Amino acid sequence: MKRIFAQFTKELVQFQRDRLTLGLAFILPFMTLLIFGFAIRLESKNIPFIVQDFNRTNISNSYIERLYATNQFMPTQWSGNDPVRDAIDRDIAYYCCCVINY
Repeated sequence: MKRIFAQFTKELVQFQRDRLTLGLAFILPFMTLLIFGFAIRLESKNIPFIVQDFNRTNISNSYIERLYATNQFMPTQWSGNDPVRDAIDRDIAYYCCCVINY
């Protein structure tokens, strides 16, 4: 315990001598906390999304409506032979979903 206390007092003396170290030890974590708390937004919204519905029933329509009701996904219209693959290849949509009848 004496060694731990001696190390603690040595570090306190070092903090008093070197103000830059004191600033780095306390101000940088505080600034990081502010940046992560207010500046960085981890919530995603309006992601271009394509749903290819093979089922076409009321249940699949309800499922698709719930996906778009979250406001995270933005419906993207695309037609072609394979709309899911074409939309991803051409950067029209980032995520795709297929509803298949089991």
